[in-house]
Amino acid sequence: MTVQSPRFPTICRATLLRAADGRVVIRPLSTEYEISFELPKSVACPVEAGHRIEGSIHARAQKMHLAQAGGEFIEPLVGSPRIVQGKIRQIDVAANALLIEAIIPMWMTLAEGQSASSMALGTLVNFYVEPGAIFQPKA
Repeated sequence: MTVQSPRFPTICRATLLRAADGRVVIRPLSTEYEISFELPKSVACPVEAGHRIEGSIHARAQKMHLAQAGGEFIEPLVGSPRIVQGKIRQIDVAANALLIEAIIPMWMTLAEGQSASSMALGTLVNFYVEPGAIFQPKA
């Protein structure tokens, strides 16, 4: 079962800065971020550096916490995401995953012992991201 906010995009839109060795570095539109992701195995980057790219982001969250204050962010500004804070926009109970809007939309699979079914749309959450976040280019 998926619970979804109306008309919320699940696709990240960005500029490709670099692609090499199974990794991409993207700059989400209208930001100064330079976020690094792995590509899925056997997937080539479909565009050249400097061009727009679209895709979905998939990662595993370590223990998630409800956030009491602050906005949406990804840390660090340059590199692989380690700390993410954002609002829940979709809930996929079957996959135990949440779509988080944290500068860009990111699907986060929750850690063992945490349940997506106990979360509510619009809730502000904060968590560490396990290494290996993936950018899946849109076909």
